[in-house]
Amino acid sequence: MLKRSIATGALVGLLGAACSSAPPYSGWTPEQLYEHAQRAFEDGNWGEARRAFERLVLQFPTFDQAVDARYYMARSFHEGRDYISAITEFTRIVQVYPDHDLAGEAWMGLCASYAAMSPHPQRDQGSTIQALTSCGNVADDFRGTPIGDSAAVLTRRMEDKLAERAYGEGNHYYRHRILESAEMYFLDLVRIYPNSDSAPRAMARLVQIYERWGWDDQRDEFRRRLLETFPESREARALDVPPARDTLSPVRSRAPPRH
Repeated sequence: MLKRSIATGALVGLLGAACSSAPPYSGWTPEQLYEHAQRAFEDGNWGEARRAFERLVLQFPTFDQAVDARYYMARSFHEGRDYISAITEFTRIVQVYPDHDLAGEAWMGLCASYAAMSPHPQRDQGSTIQALTSCGNVADDFRGTPIGDSAAVLTRRMEDKLAERAYGEGNHYYRHRILESAEMYFLDLVRIYPNSDSAPRAMARLVQIYERWGWDDQRDEFRRRLLETFPESREARALDVPPARDTLSPVRSRAPPRH
């Protein structure tokens, strides 16, 4: 009897292990999977939503709402901060299903995912440049729509971040009296990001540089541009205030040859 009980217990254990090792959602219809995944998505359970949508698109690729499932799977990756996977899935949608109703939302998802990967201005800005390109294209392609407006906001945000990075580099050279290099960074900033938050600061620095070099025409040109373009900025208001004590070295830097 003891041997029979042991054998029966072992069999029950094996059956239990077999059941527990069955794939998740085994036997579910695509409709059940979609409903379950949608509920998880609405509840903010991004991991469960992603797993259920992923199972759906893999097991039922011809399901009527398979593209919708892939879109929400990409959204689940994004909300769960797995931006690389989100970009992969959004890219698949816009490339394979460019005429689908959710293609525009997928383009916006690409823009938002790249933007979410953009680091602090002091770090490498490769992701920010990708985001700027992606969001700029979406803003242009969907101009006048909510998608285009949202992409334009992120485009401006990426421009401000890149401009801040450029200003920081230019200001580094300015403070170390390497004024030719500082001028180059500030001029590029004003040319490439003319409407950024850092543009008036760059113009103010150029006014200071040209004042030190005695280049009156260039100084007056950037004074005029600063006052006309950013009249309410702190830098524009400061033009009417007597200049503060020069914080650079007392030895005046030599002006380079005029361009």
